[in-house]
Amino acid sequence: MPDIFITIIAFIILIGVLVFIHELGHFLAARWTGMRAEVFAVGMGPRLFGWNRINGFTFGKLSEEIELGENTDYRISAFPIGGYVKILGMIDESMDTDFATSEPEPWEFRSKNTFQKAFVLSAGVIMNILLAIVLFAGLKFFHGEEIWNTTTIGTLSQEGATAAAYEAGLRRGDQIATINGEKVENFQEVYGQIYGTQAGEDLTFQVEREGMPMSISVPRSKIPANPDKQGSIVIPDNLGVAVTSVLGASPAYDAELQPEDVILALDGRHVGTIQEFITYVSEHTSEPITLTVQRGSSEFTKVVTPDEDGKLGVGIEMSYTGPKSRETYGVGAALVAGVGSVTKQLTMMVDLIGDLFSGKQKLNESVAGPVEIFKMAGKTFSDGPIWFLTLMASLSVMLAFMNILPIPALDGGHLVFVFIEGIMRREVPLKVRIAAQQAGFLILMAFMVFVFYNDFTR
Repeated sequence: MPDIFITIIAFIILIGVLVFIHELGHFLAARWTGMRAEVFAVGMGPRLFGWNRINGFTFGKLSEEIELGENTDYRISAFPIGGYVKILGMIDESMDTDFATSEPEPWEFRSKNTFQKAFVLSAGVIMNILLAIVLFAGLKFFHGEEIWNTTTIGTLSQEGATAAAYEAGLRRGDQIATINGEKVENFQEVYGQIYGTQAGEDLTFQVEREGMPMSISVPRSKIPANPDKQGSIVIPDNLGVAVTSVLGASPAYDAELQPEDVILALDGRHVGTIQEFITYVSEHTSEPITLTVQRGSSEFTKVVTPDEDGKLGVGIEMSYTGPKSRETYGVGAALVAGVGSVTKQLTMMVDLIGDLFSGKQKLNESVAGPVEIFKMAGKTFSDGPIWFLTLMASLSVMLAFMNILPIPALDGGHLVFVFIEGIMRREVPLKVRIAAQQAGFLILMAFMVFVFYNDFTR
């Protein structure tokens, strides 16, 4: 099956599940509060087919003469990139202002109290958060967590994500005892102390080097905010880019690289992410690169020259080859871990917003648009269900966070107006609301153009 076909299917499944769960939240909340939902759509654009109680299963557009009443048309629309629930009496950017002249019906959104409106508007976000918790918890319960049983630092370089640690004085072979006074016994705990509870502070490492204790501090300002994308400031020994396959008649084949080889460094520089590896190789087209390679228990160097397209001819994945174990979770512990994973991601997103406003992070380096998500969907789908479900959980948190932002046309923007009306005890003028929704819609469209452009320029 062609890779592009797998990627398309994976992307449709990924977006379809996230949007379906989000809109299901709005739909169920609307029904529970006595509102009518005229349409529940998976996908956007023209109706392909659907079902309702009035005329059953039909193809194409519904006749305008059909009165659904309290019934809902459940439909699949042409473009599998979203979805929506049409709740009667809910004001959006496309609504005609003549709508304001009619008296609210008991089943309309307009007729409900502040709590009911807020519940319906936030239900999509709540469902996305619950989905993420269930997915993260399920992964912990069924798969456990791989623990890297070492605190020994691997290769550091003067460039890239590990530069701050190198400049501060940390070196390969240092054994980390504590970070900011907290004892660490494996590298998961090391990452937790760097990017978790201590996220706002500078880091003080207590390490042992050749039997001698040392204290080394690293400024927080020099630590990459997004380790999954930019790499971590420290990495464990025995972590590298594993070769999964070697193409014939390729630079890697000529250099006698083999599957299961682990590339620890390029020209002495550790690469902490797949993207960092690809970027470095592509930037050295037709230039010799010295690879530090681990094969079994031996370590050696190989010189290889990327082809004119900036490729070595290898399939790769990140791999840790040192001592490890697997931690298992019961139901309760898995749920706690699921909540913790969601909380951690939400905290990182809030911190990112702050860093964007303060100038610590650049917008074009911090956002991934549909093209990047499309690529990640295909990659994780091919890697296996654990990676794909992890991506789905992470994106579910991101979708919830984005939707709750107080931007008109998003759920958070609608909530702002609901709370204002609740405090003022009267409606905001319809023309003001529609103007705000239209402005918010234009802002979102401009942002989408930016992220598309940003994806393609990468």
